[in-house]
Amino acid sequence: MARLVCVVPIVLLVDAHRFPAAFYLFLAAALSDVLDGYVAKRFNGCSPVGAVLDPIADKTLTTGLFAALYLVGAVPGWFLALIVARDLLIVGGALSLRGRVRGFRIEPLLIGKLCTFVQLLYAGFVLGHLAGIADVAALLQPLLLLAVAVTVASAAAYLANTLRLLTASGQPG
Repeated sequence: MARLVCVVPIVLLVDAHRFPAAFYLFLAAALSDVLDGYVAKRFNGCSPVGAVLDPIADKTLTTGLFAALYLVGAVPGWFLALIVARDLLIVGGALSLRGRVRGFRIEPLLIGKLCTFVQLLYAGFVLGHLAGIADVAALLQPLLLLAVAVTVASAAAYLANTLRLLTASGQPG
């Protein structure tokens, strides 16, 4: 849950053009997420609260970070809009299923996890580039295109899953 704690400081650091500090704080948040996930899986430490807070932390970090990066001119606005649209689709679908499908539990799809990973990888490369830590300029456009493709594929998969669950429960889409 370190991501939730780090979101505001990372956004403020990006806004202040303190890119090295933002990059290293982002890196610390990402590594703590990996460690948290490993510990939860290794020791069966998954809780219902963690199952809800983890995707909220992911969405808060990605949206906040990409909004800040957009405001400093580092990423295109249409990509931020795509991320927000996907997240709204997922949340809207989950709320719809919760009220209409008995026993519905929120479970992330593998493509959703891949999407978050690729988005954050792209954000990390953008931050690293802005910070002057690595010359990754040539990788930014291919990573953006990959992030777009995975984001669109993820949105389509969640939409298809929602429609499938609604159909299986006898509810109209």
